[in-house]
Amino acid sequence: MKNVDFYFDFISPYSYLAALQLAEFSSENKVVFEWLPVNLPKIIHQSGNVPPSTIKNKAIYSLRDLKRWAAYLDVPFKMIRPGSFDSRPALRIAGALQGEHRMRFCLAVFEALWSGHIDPRKEGWLQAVFAHKELPETWLELSSDMFETNVARGLKAGLFGVPTFILHGQGKSEMLFGVDHMVFLARACQSAHTLEKE
Repeated sequence: MKNVDFYFDFISPYSYLAALQLAEFSSENKVVFEWLPVNLPKIIHQSGNVPPSTIKNKAIYSLRDLKRWAAYLDVPFKMIRPGSFDSRPALRIAGALQGEHRMRFCLAVFEALWSGHIDPRKEGWLQAVFAHKELPETWLELSSDMFETNVARGLKAGLFGVPTFILHGQGKSEMLFGVDHMVFLARACQSAHTLEKE
């Protein structure tokens, strides 16, 4: 099994679309994903990038593209205005959880927010996610700044946005950015497995 770092932030709708595909992708390509929460605004700022929403034409295109992807993947999607909610409370919990628990929590948050079931602009939205997805209430007490420390790790690896995937294997690691590059991630995984067999 190959290891792939999956960098994400709950404020990223493209991270949502990628996250929903990881279980099937993992099974088909024999990889294990490490879910790595990051502070996306810091990644964007410190890498010299700019938020897509600040460029009018890019923002218009991105909304159309997101709807296209949601239709293609046959998943619910409701756009949330960029910058309208703070994902850090959820990122703190994600960083404190491990393995399957982290994955379960992250998927629950992504699905609740970007399907439109929970409005993150309302007070108590995170508690509403817990109730809607029937998550263990004890997780609400967890907190970690891992999502902040992951910024340095991500920038060192070359991050400028999310979702970003980094495939680790023999020799040099390979970074791929965006939900549209998961097809190339699959090809890279298959090539890595082939090389190991030779």
